Amino acid sequence: MKRRGVLIGLLLLQLSFAFAGVECNSMESALQNPTLVTTLTLVSKGLTELPEEIGTLVNLEHLDVSGNRLTALPQGLFQLRKLKYLNLTANRLTVLPAAIGNLRNLEELEFGFNSIKAVPKEIGALTKLIRINAARNGLVSLPTEMSRLISLSIIDLSYNQFLALPQVLTTSKSLKAIDISYCKVLSQIPDNIKNLQLLRLLNIVKTNVSAARIEDLKRLLPDCTIMM
Repeated sequence: MKRRGVLIGLLLLQLSFAFAGVECNSMESALQNPTLVTTLTLVSKGLTELPEEIGTLVNLEHLDVSGNRLTALPQGLFQLRKLKYLNLTANRLTVLPAAIGNLRNLEELEFGFNSIKAVPKEIGALTKLIRINAARNGLVSLPTEMSRLISLSIIDLSYNQFLALPQVLTTSKSLKAIDISYCKVLSQIPDNIKNLQLLRLLNIVKTNVSAARIEDLKRLLPDCTIMM
């Protein structure tokens, strides 16, 4: 009877462990129990690639591969349908693959400090996205499909090459904060930014927006703090 109680206790402990998920900081350890891993942190490991086997981490929710030397992403990554947080910051990526649209549960996407010149239209499928950090790339425009990002609250587009605030952002009525600072050639912000009634922060530091236009923005966005 005592033995049975011990076995039941061990089983409950294992179930509790599985429910809580496993955090790993190496690919090797993650692949030992791939279905249990919910968090994988591979920050500044000097990685030049990720294995296709990353797709076997079917319960992964949090993936941070920032600060590496990745030039491409494996298809297996885009099979991680439970992923909520993806950090690709400070790698050597030149493309954000169209397959990003497969990650339908993604809530936070960070791909700043790369050399990505365009955002794929498939990003519009990520309707649970709350925050995007795309700072310090070479972006000049955003796809119109981003109008479908009905949960988007915060977007960082600083240090890019926009000439104007992308029109598609003025349709994102859930937006609360926009950072387009240090887009030094940016001079135009459309009047329909007034449609963003929840906007509380607009950062236009070190842009080319004129003083007269800033006064216009203050009238258009009376409840928004404008950093300039």
